[in-house]
Amino acid sequence: MTNDTEPTSSTGGERQPPDFKKVRKYLRTVHQREALGLFIEAGWTPAELAEYARSMYLTAGKTYPTAASFQFVMENGPEYSWAKEALAYMRAPGYTPPPLDRPLPKYFACDDPDNPEHTPELKAEVDQLARTRRARSADQYGRALPDPNAPIHKGLWKRCYWIRDRSRRLEAVRAITQRLRR
Repeated sequence: MTNDTEPTSSTGGERQPPDFKKVRKYLRTVHQREALGLFIEAGWTPAELAEYARSMYLTAGKTYPTAASFQFVMENGPEYSWAKEALAYMRAPGYTPPPLDRPLPKYFACDDPDNPEHTPELKAEVDQLARTRRARSADQYGRALPDPNAPIHKGLWKRCYWIRDRSRRLEAVRAITQRLRR
């Protein structure tokens, strides 16, 4: 006997949403099973319930709804305002359901050098500041000047991003206070 608590594809291809019978096996308490009955009575399809469970609670490292996802959404039931909004969104004209097992979008921190929102001008300013700091540090400690074409370490890039950002914020504050004094 296996303890299979994850939705799986029976064909080995694209992952399909589990049917209500399988979802019922994921649920632990009588309250959760009664809530599943309320979802069924409200007219939810297995695909809609799986997409809602995925959007509400995604277990770390997973790209599809797990048993914990279904247990989480059952706690509030179909009368929950977010459940109603999700169902209305999924039933809106023109909605096409995405694949159930889709990768999460990559999150970039604001100071990540690979952040796609950084403009080329910002990257150039931070690179220049980092190269200047690296050369100044080498001169200060009597080391040979680093190769100007050598890549910049990610930690130095982040530090210089915040230095650049701080100086920009200070300039903005000074400009605002000067306008207020006039």
